[in-house]
Amino acid sequence: MSHQSIPGHPLFLTDPEVRLAYSEDATGLVAIPDAVARPSSEEEIVEIVRHCREHGIGVTAQGLRSSMVGGPLAFGGVALSCERLARLIDVDLDRRVAIVEPGMNTGEFKRALAGTGLFYPPDPTSENECTIGGNVATNASGACTYRYGATRPYVRSLRVVLGDGRATEVTRSSATKNTVGYFGFQDPIDLFIGSEGTLGILSRVTLDLLPAPLGFFSGMAFFRTDSEALQFVVAADHARRAGSLDPRCLEFFDENSLGIIRPEAGRLTIPRDARSAIFFEQECDPDSAEAGFEAWYAFLESNGALADDTIIAAKEEGQLELRKLRHALPETMNERGQKARAAGGLKVSTDWCVPLEAMPRTIEDATRILRDGFDGFYIRYGHIGNGHPHFNLLAEDPRALAQAREVTHRMALLAVERGGTVTAEHGIGKVKREYVGYQYPDWVVEGMRAVKRVLDPDGILAPGNIFE
Repeated sequence: MSHQSIPGHPLFLTDPEVRLAYSEDATGLVAIPDAVARPSSEEEIVEIVRHCREHGIGVTAQGLRSSMVGGPLAFGGVALSCERLARLIDVDLDRRVAIVEPGMNTGEFKRALAGTGLFYPPDPTSENECTIGGNVATNASGACTYRYGATRPYVRSLRVVLGDGRATEVTRSSATKNTVGYFGFQDPIDLFIGSEGTLGILSRVTLDLLPAPLGFFSGMAFFRTDSEALQFVVAADHARRAGSLDPRCLEFFDENSLGIIRPEAGRLTIPRDARSAIFFEQECDPDSAEAGFEAWYAFLESNGALADDTIIAAKEEGQLELRKLRHALPETMNERGQKARAAGGLKVSTDWCVPLEAMPRTIEDATRILRDGFDGFYIRYGHIGNGHPHFNLLAEDPRALAQAREVTHRMALLAVERGGTVTAEHGIGKVKREYVGYQYPDWVVEGMRAVKRVLDPDGILAPGNIFE
């Protein structure tokens, strides 16, 4: 297992087994770095970045490598793991903020807030396999994004090490008005959120928190067709805006998804004639939960659902069971994709998003593209309330992999045509760089490159992410 000889540094680890341990993410791709660094302070990050800049070495920040687009993979150069920067530094109950290091696990952080009366709303499905720094780097979202939004609005300030080795702090303005300069620069913190490690390496994150809800209930409703399920989502969104329902998430499962979760359902019953399902949650005062159940049941009954088969979970045990079923989908497909690598295959996933009003038709057209151009197994699931489904394709050999990549490109172009985006939460990374040109004209891309040249003048940060 050879590697490029790079100028040594006391913080670099070059043992082959160590390098191999930092070489994969959830895409199934493998990229073995030339060295691994595991800093435990901002000062050590500065030292590493300055050394890499001096010697022209690329340095790619890593969290727990749950990325779906190859963002944390270091194709040469140094993989900078944030695993030793994983402390919860402070929770200020009066100001409702928490200060954390970027390597802190998201699920662990949320559990640490239990009992404080506060909570952190972003809830990526992989919260137990990802970090706060990775969430900021990709502007991660999740099921409750439908109500609360993605990571960006909760990031108050960042400590960042830029590509020239300078450590700096960027803080969100508290002013309600600002007309200084171009909009994209009026709150510079927003440049770093979603920048996939290309503009700086995080050393500290300050997050806004919200009062914890008094309680909530979860549900899974079943439908005879995809069309009925998708139209139900549109109707539920209208009901939310009208104030008659208040879901905090609306998630979609197609027939193949139900096939995956049935063996995992345990005591939960998934009806045999169900061809799709919608998972939902609604916050409530426990004393008024019964009225909430009744409102949902009436709405399900009048909007095409198999209402009597609906699963409702008001207690934590049942809620965790339903969430576990949701998590089983990407987990199962990732495992199958890993197994397919031996034969030259891979799991290929989409991350496009369209306005909700365009969602039913776009899913129908994207499914037609898929069925016409791909012969293998696939599932369609995800954040349907945001118009953001995931299509996961299991390509079991090189021929199927070529088909999968072709149809996912066509779907991305379709999403842009319908007023949407090519990626809504996973980012571009190294896998979807071609998609940037689908989304933006050349002058926008050149503007982004110009910002990178200012903050990372030698192009050493996360080489290959977003841009060639």
